[in-house]
Amino acid sequence: MKISICIPQYNRIQYLKISLLKIAEQKEAEIEIVISDDASTDDTSLQIEELKKTYPFPINYFRFESNQGYDRNLRKSLELASGDYCFILGNDDTLIDDKVINRLTKFIQENNYPDIGFCNSADYLNIDDAQIRAQQTANIGTGANIALKYYSSFSFVAGLIFKKSAFDSVNTSKLDGSIYVQIYLATLIIIRGGYLFTIKEPLILKDIRVNNEKANSYLDTLPRTKSEYKVLDAGLPSYANVCAMAFKDAGLNETEYYFKIIKRIYQFTYPFWLLDYRKHSALIASRGLREGLKLKHFKNHELFSVTDKLKLKGYYMVSSFLGLNMPLSLFEKLKKSLYNIAKS
Repeated sequence: MKISICIPQYNRIQYLKISLLKIAEQKEAEIEIVISDDASTDDTSLQIEELKKTYPFPINYFRFESNQGYDRNLRKSLELASGDYCFILGNDDTLIDDKVINRLTKFIQENNYPDIGFCNSADYLNIDDAQIRAQQTANIGTGANIALKYYSSFSFVAGLIFKKSAFDSVNTSKLDGSIYVQIYLATLIIIRGGYLFTIKEPLILKDIRVNNEKANSYLDTLPRTKSEYKVLDAGLPSYANVCAMAFKDAGLNETEYYFKIIKRIYQFTYPFWLLDYRKHSALIASRGLREGLKLKHFKNHELFSVTDKLKLKGYYMVSSFLGLNMPLSLFEKLKKSLYNIAKS
């Protein structure tokens, strides 16, 4: 079985080179590297061409002549893949050890070739610091309820695994510019009968360091003083919209599922973001998010009944209070349990 490691690239070549050197250590696996470059302004193309001369696996490198944006670049990396499955990495992420692809291939073969999945990740410098989104290693299931339960797990792109034929069946340009096209694609695959799998074991290392520094993070841009205050939404209205579109395109009641999606955002995603901003000394940013996540900022919110609007506003108010007032020490103690509840 051939695995395409798909990497949407834009600048930061120094991080990508570290990733590729680590991937080169893979043993007992059939691999190709697919890099879609969104018109990088550094010397990515020159360095990749030089690396290809000695690299142990084929590198399929493509460069757009002009910047296309995240969604198009991600889709292009998957379109170029010739493998049976596509394993997505960010350009500052890499594989955790030299048998990752070997273990992934065995899981896929032993579990009836599922269609879409994701794995856990660990910090590049601290393997014990894991980002947990997969609670088990298993085939999870298929259908609308599974899609609704797990769609948020596809917001972080590194560690997503698409069966190539499943991706091809839903690939579209209409979500380009949303910054969450992978949520739409994965959700639609699951609703239409594709099987979701998860892998609890961390397979990737995230946040490669160069000179002991991470690549730029969203945390670097958060407002932290009163003079920097602005309304923020963390992309969550777009996040909700693309997911609702997947249910609509699958022929289901868009309004019904849109309500459920926003409800889950208010119950779980929104308060986690508020607490995360506070954790990183960005209380001003959390207040901006409180304003930006009011129901009026969600596209087509007027479609809801008066009763449903009142329910959503109630969830928003409770989560706003908890997110802005819960002691951070208590949140750290409860975080794992809260995440399990969100996925239950």
